[in-house]
Amino acid sequence: MEYRGELLAPAGNMECLRAAVAAGADAIYLGGQQFGARAYAGNFTDSELLEGLAFAHFWGRKIYLTVNTLTKQEELGRLADWIAPFYEAGLDGVIVQDMGVLETLRDAFPELELHASTQMTVTESRSALFLKSLGVCRVVPARELCLEEVCLLKQKTGLALETFIHGALCYCYSGQCLFSSLLGGRSGNRGRCAQPCRQPYQILEDGRPAKGSGRQSAYPLSLKDLCALPFLPRLMDAGIDSFKIEGRMKRAEYVAGVTAIYRKYMDLYLKNPSGWQVGREDLELLSKLYVRSETGGGYYDRHNGRELLTLEKPGYSGCPEELLERLRREYLEKELSRPVSLSICLEAGRPAELTASCGGVSERREGAQVTEAKNRPLTGADVEKQLRKTGGSGFTVEQLYTGISGPVFLPVSALNELRRETLEALHRRLEEAGGPGTGRRRRSKPEPEEQEAGGRAPEPGMRVPEPGSPKLYVSAQQSAQARAALGETAVRRLYLSADLALGKEGEELLFLAESRKGSDPDFSLFLELPPLLRSYSEPYLKRVKELVLRCGGTVDGFLAGSLTGMCWARQEFPEKKLSLQHRVYVFNRETWQLWERCFAPDTYTAPLELNRQELKGLPANRQEMVVYGRLPMMISAGCVRQSAGKCRVCHTQEQLEQGIDQRSFFDCLKDRYGAEFPVQVNCRHCMNTIYNSVPLSLHPYLSRLAGQGLRALRLDFTDETQKSAAGLIRFFAGQGGSAPGEYTTGHYKKGVQ
Repeated sequence: MEYRGELLAPAGNMECLRAAVAAGADAIYLGGQQFGARAYAGNFTDSELLEGLAFAHFWGRKIYLTVNTLTKQEELGRLADWIAPFYEAGLDGVIVQDMGVLETLRDAFPELELHASTQMTVTESRSALFLKSLGVCRVVPARELCLEEVCLLKQKTGLALETFIHGALCYCYSGQCLFSSLLGGRSGNRGRCAQPCRQPYQILEDGRPAKGSGRQSAYPLSLKDLCALPFLPRLMDAGIDSFKIEGRMKRAEYVAGVTAIYRKYMDLYLKNPSGWQVGREDLELLSKLYVRSETGGGYYDRHNGRELLTLEKPGYSGCPEELLERLRREYLEKELSRPVSLSICLEAGRPAELTASCGGVSERREGAQVTEAKNRPLTGADVEKQLRKTGGSGFTVEQLYTGISGPVFLPVSALNELRRETLEALHRRLEEAGGPGTGRRRRSKPEPEEQEAGGRAPEPGMRVPEPGSPKLYVSAQQSAQARAALGETAVRRLYLSADLALGKEGEELLFLAESRKGSDPDFSLFLELPPLLRSYSEPYLKRVKELVLRCGGTVDGFLAGSLTGMCWARQEFPEKKLSLQHRVYVFNRETWQLWERCFAPDTYTAPLELNRQELKGLPANRQEMVVYGRLPMMISAGCVRQSAGKCRVCHTQEQLEQGIDQRSFFDCLKDRYGAEFPVQVNCRHCMNTIYNSVPLSLHPYLSRLAGQGLRALRLDFTDETQKSAAGLIRFFAGQGGSAPGEYTTGHYKKGVQ
C-alpha cells in the first residue's frame, strides 16, 4: 500500500468536527462528557457522538475517542456501558492513558483499536513492545523525543506511531504533571489543568536571581507552540503513520485553517517531493491562528534550550477578524456534499429504477410503476431537473445517465421520492463503509470460575487490615540522606538513587549497606531507577546492571518510576524484587491486577491524587504510602539552567549516551506570590524535576494509617541534610524528634475531581 500518512485533527464540538472534515482531515479525535483529558472543552454529548460518528463515516473519515484520564474505581465500572453504543456504531479507536481502562476496553470490546496516549510517556521500545503485547496497535510517543528516537521506535516495534505536528506543548514530560493538581486541586491527569506553567517565575541560584535570567519574572516553563510545517517532509520520510494537530479547546476556525494548510502540503509533497516548498503566506496564516507569541520546531531537532520557550507574553495572541471570516466562509458556512453518479431506467409497465454510486459504493432502488404517456411524455431534461435537486442530502450529482424507453410518464412526486429514498439508502451504506462496521457487540464479562480457568489473576478485594504496624522505608537522593537512613535501625528498606550509587560516593554507600545487612538481615536495599529512560539511556542501564552484578546480593531490588524501568528490571533481574513508584499509576484495582500479572511487583506506591476514602479501594498489604517528602510536580526535558543561560553543556545524543557531566544539584523557581519551588537539575539525564514549595507530611494521620494494613510508610528525601533526615526518621518511627514545620497534607483529605 502506498504511504500517505494520516492527518489527525482535533474537535471540541460538532462545528469543529465539520470544519476538520471540510478542511481535509483523514481522522478526528474528540472527547465525550466523560473520561477525556480536556474537561473544559465543549466535548460531545452521547447523542452528538453518535451523530459525529455517522457524519465522519459518511465522509470516509475515522473517529478516535479520547478516554485518556486516570480513572477511579467507581468510574471504571461505568466505562464499558458508556462506550458500548459508540463501539456498536463503528467507533474506530480509543486513546488511553490508564492501564485499568486499557484492560477493561480490551476485554469488553475485542475489535476496538487501542491507542496508547502520549500521557503513557512511551520514550523507547521496551515500553512500546509491552503495550503491543497487551493489544495496543498505535502509540503516541512522548513529545520530547527527537526525530531520530521516533524513527528508532518505529523500526524496533513495527507499531503505528502518531506524533504531534502543531499546537501547544506541555513543559512536563507527556503532560504527566502535578503542578496544577497540588497547587490548586485541578488535576491535569483528570483533564482540568490550570496551566501554572504559563505563569511568570524567577530562576534563583543560591537564593538570588540567576545571572542571565534577569531580575524581572519571565516565563521559563512556557513552551512555544509547535509548528512542524517547515520540516514536514522529514517526518513523512520517517514513515510516521499519523500527524496530529493539538487543539480540542480551540475554535472551529483554528481547526479548519491549520488542517487545511497541513493537508495542502502533505498532498503536495506526495505529488512532487523535489519541488516541495512552503509559501510565506501559509506560514503567516499559521502564525496568526491562536499562537503564543511565536512557534517553533519543538523537540524534533533539539533536547531543550531558550529557543523552545516563550520567555515573554505566553498568552494567546488574537486572530485578525478578516482571517477568521475567510475561514468561516471557506470551511464552516459552505454546504458539504459528496459527488454522486445517478443512473435511471424508465420503461412503461415496469417500476422506475434508480442506481446511485459514490466512493465505490452503490445503492439501487425501485420506485412507482412507469406508465405509457397519453399526452406529454417525460423528457430527459424533465428527469434530470428533478434528480439534481439534492440539496440537504449530502450529495451533488456529478454524472447522470437517463435511460428512457419510449413515451413514458411518471409523476414528479414519484421521481422525487425515488431520489430521496435512494440517496438516503446510499448515505447509510457510506456511513457503514466508512467505519469498521456497525453491529459489533461488547463481549460479556467472564464469570469468576471462567477467569480462573483462563489463568487470569483473581480480582483483588478491598483492603483488609493485617496485624502489626507498617514498616518504615526511606528514599534518598543524596549521600547524606542515605547515611542517615543506614544509621537508623527503624528503616527497614532504603531506596538509593541509582545515580548516587554510580557516583563517586556510591562504592562507600554500598559498602555501608552491605554492612548493615550483615547485622540486620531484614533490612533491604533497592536501587531507585531514573523516572525517565530513553533510547540513549542504554549505556547507563548497562552500568547499573554491571554494578548490581558486581555487588552480588547487596541490591535486593529496584524502585521503578516508568514502564521502561519496570520492563528493564524484569528482563535483566527477574529474580530480584520490584517496587512501583507513584508515577506508575494505580488508580484502580484493574490496573494493579495487570501490573501484578505482568510484573509481580513486591509493592506499589499509593497514587498521590486519591483521597483516603478512595485509597481504601486498593489492596493495602502491598501498598507503600509516602507520608513525608517534597512531591515532584514536574519532570521535564527542559532545563531552568539552560533557560537562564547558565548551562554550558551541549547535550548531544552522543554526550547523553556517554553520561558526560554527571552533576545533579538544586536551583529554585520563585512564583509571583513569593513561593519557592526547588528544582533538581540532573545533568546525567538532562532533565529537571520541580518539587513543591513545602513538603508533604501526613504525621497528623499516623494513628489512622497504622491500622489500615499498609505494607510501609515512606519518607522521600530530596534536599534534606543528614541531621534533618535522621530527625525525621526518628519522628516518624515514634522515637522522638519533632514534626515538620511548614507542610501540606496533599490530596489525602480531599483528593481531586
